[in-house]
Amino acid sequence: MADNQNLITVQALFNSAATNLYRNRKTKFTVPYITSSKMKTLYPAGGFTVVGQIGCGRDTAGTLRNEDKTETVYKTAKMPHSRVAGYVQVGTDEFVAVVRDTLLFWLLGILLFVLLCVLLGFLLRNVSNGVGEPQTTNPAGVVDANAQLGEGEISVPAKTETKGKSIKINGIPTMELKAGQVEQNYVFSNPEENPCYFKIEIALRDSGEVLYTSDLLPPGYSISKFSLNRPLEAGTYNVVVHFYCYSFDQEQRPLNNMEIKTQITAS
Repeated sequence: MADNQNLITVQALFNSAATNLYRNRKTKFTVPYITSSKMKTLYPAGGFTVVGQIGCGRDTAGTLRNEDKTETVYKTAKMPHSRVAGYVQVGTDEFVAVVRDTLLFWLLGILLFVLLCVLLGFLLRNVSNGVGEPQTTNPAGVVDANAQLGEGEISVPAKTETKGKSIKINGIPTMELKAGQVEQNYVFSNPEENPCYFKIEIALRDSGEVLYTSDLLPPGYSISKFSLNRPLEAGTYNVVVHFYCYSFDQEQRPLNNMEIKTQITAS
C-alpha cells in the first residue's frame, strides 16, 4: 500500500473466499469480493481493518487496482440508502468495503406498498357495498322479449341503492311442461319491490345441461311463455332454477344469486 498526498493506491489480492464479483459497467472494472456473511465466518471476533469503500461515497481516498483496471476508493462513511455487500482484500487483514446503493430498491418497495394499499382499499370498498355486489359494470343486458306487465313502459333509473335491501323470489314446487316441443307456458315473476333484474336459467341437476336462459326480467314483470333449448321427452326431470340478479339501473351491477331445486314433469 502506497501513500501519496493523503491518497492511497491499493492492490486487490487473490482470496479463495471471494466468490462474488463487483462490476462497474461504466469503467469495466471488476474485482472479486468476500460477502459480508462470509466475513463473519472468517473474522467472527472482528480484527480486520477497512481502509476505504468502493461503489459509492463522498470523499475520494485513492484508487483500487486489479490487473490493468482501477476503481475510485472513497473514505469509509455510512451512506443513506446503502449497504455493505462485502469486502475486497488489499493486505493482511486489510479490506476495501463494497457498498451498494439501495435507493432504487427502496423506491420500488414504496411503489409496491402504495399499489398494494390501493388494491386493498379497492377490495374493501367492494366488500362493504351492499348485498355482496362487486362494483364492476356489466355490459348492458336486454330486457326479455316475453316480459309483460300489462301496461306502461319500463323506466330504468340511473342508479338504484341496493345496500341493505332484500331480494324475493317466488317458490316453484313443480313445473308442468309440454313433452316433445320447445314452446312452453310457465310463469316466472320478479316481485315489484325487488331492487334488481332477474336473469333466469333452468339446468338439469345431474348433467348441468342448460335447458333455458332468459334475458333480463325487470321488477314487477313476468314471463309466461318461453322456448326450451330442446324438446323434452315425457318424464320427470330434476332441475335447478338459477336466478342471477343485477341492479335495476343503467349500471346493471351483479348482486347475490339464488337458486331453487325443483322438478319438471313433461307430459
